[in-house]
Amino acid sequence: MALVYLGLGSNRERTQHILAGIRALHDRFASTERPIRVARVFESAAVGFDGHDFFNTVVELQTDLTLAEVVRTCKAIEQAHGHPSEVPKYSPRTLDIDVLLYDDMVCASPIVLPRGEVLKNAFVLWPLAELAPQLKHPQTGISFAQHWQSFASEQRLKPLEFAFESLPYLHTP
Repeated sequence: MALVYLGLGSNRERTQHILAGIRALHDRFASTERPIRVARVFESAAVGFDGHDFFNTVVELQTDLTLAEVVRTCKAIEQAHGHPSEVPKYSPRTLDIDVLLYDDMVCASPIVLPRGEVLKNAFVLWPLAELAPQLKHPQTGISFAQHWQSFASEQRLKPLEFAFESLPYLHTP
């Protein structure tokens, strides 16, 4: 059973798409034995392009799927919510789901893990540090709480009051 952390983001119809992404992940991965956990939602400026602010969060789940299967599942959920696969990396998003961590795997294929944004972007690191403060980065060996404490950035980030849908196997702050 793999422990997986996913980053979710949206800057188009943000509330609708973040909730839809969480519901889709819940419906696909959650059960009595394997609930999913969701961090607070944060609002952040677009990074890498001029665009509307994003809503971002991090989801923790457990799965028997391989990394490649998790990536395919996330891409299918994105596409089902209006995110075509051929859009540029730095562009507006209805729903973006990125695999951040898959257990303590370090790899370059089928995707690069751990994802570089984990230590680079506040909108990934802060919710990850809240959700899994004692979890250690697979390459640095330092906990995500410690990484967050020493994080220095000009990125604007604001935690939001966010009404999550009541789902049977969903744990939120």
